[in-house]
Amino acid sequence: MLKLIRKFLDASLQNMVNSNYTSKWIILSIDVLITTFSILLVYSTGKLLYPAQVLALPSLEILIILNAVLNALFFITFKSHWGIVRFSTYQEVWRFFIATFCANLGLLFLTASNGYSMPIITNLVIRNFTFSVFFLLAFRNITVLIYSILTRYAGEVCQRGLVFGTGPESIATAHSIFIDKNKDYKLVGFLTTDKERSKNRILDLPVYYLNNNLDQIVAGYKINTLIFSERKRLHEEQENLLNKCINLNLKVMLAHSPQSLSEEESEQKTIKPIRKVQIEDLLGRGEIKISIDKIRTQIEGNVVLVTGAAGSIGSEIVRLVASFKPKLLILVDAAETPLHNLQLELEDNYKGLRFEAIIGDVRSQNRMNFVFRTYRPRIIYHAAAYKHVPLMEKNPCEAILANVYGTRNLANHALRFGAERFVMISTDKAVNPTNIMGASKRIAEIYVQSLAKYLTGKNNKLQFITTRFGNVLGSNGSVIPRFRQQIEEGGPITVTHPDITRYFMTIPEACRLVLEAGNMGKNGEIYVFDMGNPVKISDLATRMIELAGLIPGKDIKISYTGLRPGEKLYEELLNDKEYTKPTKHDKIMIADVREYEFREVLKAIDELLELSRKIDVIGTVRKMKDLVPEFKSNNSIFEELDIIPSDN
Repeated sequence: MLKLIRKFLDASLQNMVNSNYTSKWIILSIDVLITTFSILLVYSTGKLLYPAQVLALPSLEILIILNAVLNALFFITFKSHWGIVRFSTYQEVWRFFIATFCANLGLLFLTASNGYSMPIITNLVIRNFTFSVFFLLAFRNITVLIYSILTRYAGEVCQRGLVFGTGPESIATAHSIFIDKNKDYKLVGFLTTDKERSKNRILDLPVYYLNNNLDQIVAGYKINTLIFSERKRLHEEQENLLNKCINLNLKVMLAHSPQSLSEEESEQKTIKPIRKVQIEDLLGRGEIKISIDKIRTQIEGNVVLVTGAAGSIGSEIVRLVASFKPKLLILVDAAETPLHNLQLELEDNYKGLRFEAIIGDVRSQNRMNFVFRTYRPRIIYHAAAYKHVPLMEKNPCEAILANVYGTRNLANHALRFGAERFVMISTDKAVNPTNIMGASKRIAEIYVQSLAKYLTGKNNKLQFITTRFGNVLGSNGSVIPRFRQQIEEGGPITVTHPDITRYFMTIPEACRLVLEAGNMGKNGEIYVFDMGNPVKISDLATRMIELAGLIPGKDIKISYTGLRPGEKLYEELLNDKEYTKPTKHDKIMIADVREYEFREVLKAIDELLELSRKIDVIGTVRKMKDLVPEFKSNNSIFEELDIIPSDN
């Protein structure tokens, strides 16, 4: 019987802890009742202490009605009841303080203007204001205290953690953990590499000095979680501290402090304050700064078209553009379901945004003619392309039709219908290409750049800009989602070669730089992004296994499968004969590339497209190699086309 009672009490407490927030109208009613109790108390004590003065006051009924109406009015005006009582902050205290002050000021004005004695009314109002504030504050403090006791009894705290660092972001993170409704973490203190800071206490918690003694701190205080407040700091510490955490079986978490969230995100609570560290956090760099005001000026009030809008890059560009309030945002993609999902996301998260989701293929002249004739886009971000190297190696004619003809079709329509800016998204695989996909993107670059040069001085306002960057973390079909799936399935992780390396950039990083380059770019320029240092794929796989709390080679094996057709060990961002020039943005450079004569390019591409439409695979690839002499196939059936016959 006792066990059943205890089980019932535990369940009841758990429900109370995890219950939804109390309605703001109930909070408003409670606050009005508290101020009503206050006026009753003031009147009753006044009747005992100052009986003569009470006779000079309005009746108790009138005071109660006036006090309740005025307090309700100002509580609603200042939204003092909108906060969650058990997570009350100083800002909410300030709101009900001002609301109560205004209500009592109104009470003083209304009663004094009706002929009642000013000194007597003033005395009553001061005491009423004091009691009201005291009881409202007491109500919130008692609620917080009770909730704290209930959560502790309900056993919600499950992780004993340290916050790394003692800066404002770390302190904000710690404070957010204190008021977190789930109480998933019990903070034991802060961890710092600054010996002087370890002499202080922050939020009444100790600060521990880290000096090759992490194992002692973990064992002594039973720590099982280390929380970072900034991705940049996590990235800086990964080679040293992160490895120690992995060896000690510590969970490593990353927090988004309230200061780093927008007001909209904070109110909607769409971002979890703390989450597990992912490989993207370790490979990404600090936040990339872009010219927000200039980009907004360019996009706001304009019609913007994004092709490949439902893809990894395209959809992120769509989100960024949507935040700059375009007149109309046009989304073009051939994939129905991803485009539908993006449409639902925009409807939910970007209220008031005017957009059109259009199923269409950039290779279709009729469809692109309809899009441009109907909507007259001024800015085009061209992200539609076939991008998977092994697939394109088997389907070179389709790669040409999509990546080359699709780009030409779109560029020609942009020119015909008076667009102002055409931003093409290319790839580092276009540099010294060793595969069909990279070569097809290089040919698309050549067409756009030669067209831009041809139009120079011909009273043309359309600016053609090309952007190149490497692999993006977490994009559709990239290695990270694949590795993550393989780890979940128990392995093995498949890597093509022990020495293969790639450049990586996060999707938000790449898209922010695309918008920046599109804003600052001049006609015909090719922009190269600073991709940081190349990453060894086998090291990437090892670190992902470790972050999953597993042992590489034991829990999850790494299997090497050999280079795929068209794949090379090392990727480049620039051709050997190319060099870069700096721009005003430290992450963006201008590539000085070989220039082509437009008429020659047009003739060669016409021949290339004719071969592709006939599905003449060998003829298509041979023509690609003529147009891009540096295209040398690697680990591919097309290597034989690179053999130059001897003169002997």
